[in-house]
Amino acid sequence: MAGALPSSEIDSIRRAPAADGDGRTREGRAASAATGLLVLLSFLFRLPPLLNARSTNSDAAVVGLQAIHLLQGERSAFLWGSGYQTSADAYVAAGFFALAGPTPLALMLSALSLHVGATWLVFATLRRRLDPWTSLLASLPLVFAPSSIHTYALYPPRQLGITLAVAALWALDGAAQRSRHPNAWLALGGLLYGLAISADPYPLVLAPIVLVIGYGALGTAPRPLARAPLLGAAVLAGLAPFALLHASARGTSGPMGLTTSVLHRNWKLLVDECLPWALSYKVYYAHHVMDYLPWDAPVLVQAVQITGALVAGALVAVGLGALFVRKVPLPIRRLGFAGALAWPITIGGFLGSVMVMDLFSMRYLAVLTLMLPFASVPAAWMLGRTRFAVLIAPHLVASALGGWVSYGPFVRGPVPVLETPELRDDYALLDLLRARRITYAEADYWASYRLTFLFREHVIVVPTNPTEDRYAPYRRAFEAAPTFAYVFDPGRSREDIAEAEAQLVRTNARVEKTHVGTLAVFLVTRGPVPESP
Repeated sequence: MAGALPSSEIDSIRRAPAADGDGRTREGRAASAATGLLVLLSFLFRLPPLLNARSTNSDAAVVGLQAIHLLQGERSAFLWGSGYQTSADAYVAAGFFALAGPTPLALMLSALSLHVGATWLVFATLRRRLDPWTSLLASLPLVFAPSSIHTYALYPPRQLGITLAVAALWALDGAAQRSRHPNAWLALGGLLYGLAISADPYPLVLAPIVLVIGYGALGTAPRPLARAPLLGAAVLAGLAPFALLHASARGTSGPMGLTTSVLHRNWKLLVDECLPWALSYKVYYAHHVMDYLPWDAPVLVQAVQITGALVAGALVAVGLGALFVRKVPLPIRRLGFAGALAWPITIGGFLGSVMVMDLFSMRYLAVLTLMLPFASVPAAWMLGRTRFAVLIAPHLVASALGGWVSYGPFVRGPVPVLETPELRDDYALLDLLRARRITYAEADYWASYRLTFLFREHVIVVPTNPTEDRYAPYRRAFEAAPTFAYVFDPGRSREDIAEAEAQLVRTNARVEKTHVGTLAVFLVTRGPVPESP
């Protein structure tokens, strides 16, 4: 499969563009226009959450809080509460905070900018084989995408690792395309992939894709395996930060790994909900933050959704099968096969993962969409631009509809909503607590760190369940406070308000109940600790 391509085959992949009178090529102009459109659409399609950036979630807020502490000189090796994700995303957010202040919008832009960078890298990789407009069409699933992509594109945890992994594929593919400095490209690709895993082990799911494209890079040498040690050494160099951090610091994390004991549960979740959502033939939207409802799409839209999912499957099948079609140039076949290979690997990992819990676990299927442009290359090359556009159109339409509807309360039909009423309640709560001189509170996890970040730590809100703590100093300060507030947010709480109230009373605390908009607030003065029976 490896080996240098004859010049005739290279010519069949790309034609030299004709020059304009001003010295620029028509293809160069088209490439610039396609790039600009890709970037513009990537931001415009995320306008609803950008307009509502203050409605962030606690996982993202933890990154924001850690970034604030980094700017204050508090260094952390790992993401708060994690023993496997490093603080790399927090450092990126800290850079945005240094420029624009520690705002929810700056936090969201720190992730979205990385995602747009990853989208451009995918586009740039396709451009080595396809014309600019066909490359744009194949890259659009990363723009018009359901929530499996939004969860990474809009929120910092994990986005840096994904972007570095895509950059590694771009660099390795550059080496495979016989650049002037193939060894440098090879080393860069290996280093970037190692750094991606150092940031977050999640990019390990892309290891088979890296191997396929990396083998193509090795195959450009007279002796393919002669440069394998260079690639291996570069990957190890990228992994060095992670190894050093583990040797010098200890983090905490929940259960990880693969097991067959969860196959039945995960299979049902995959088939019934997560895979349909990832492929946009079923769509869910957030009624509340962690309460998803299915979208009852019109019959015509359902037909487009099903057709779009079948198109995605067909593109993957062609990507796999084209490997054995010798009429298709080898670089085309290799990239298509690598992209298609992501599907069985990702689905297999999903089925065996102990981290798969619920509908929101569809985020673990993001790689399916991320690698679909690569899988599409053989079909695009064989069909040509016009026929490929007709083929992929149902998938793009279904993805765009699914992604837009998934914004839930941030859209009203086709129109983005400018800040939801819940956000006003948050700041009214802050005013109340400041007036009562209360600086500590507790709430469900999905409200706790989000509120702490929104309030810039003027009020520290800890999770009701101490096992969900991400930063121990918050808990210690909370437990030492003589007064605190318990906040029940019906949109973000998994708890029962009556049970919570009874628990507060049982602690011999003095409790005053009030409401702030939709929020139920208990103002608590601690009493003596009850004696054990």
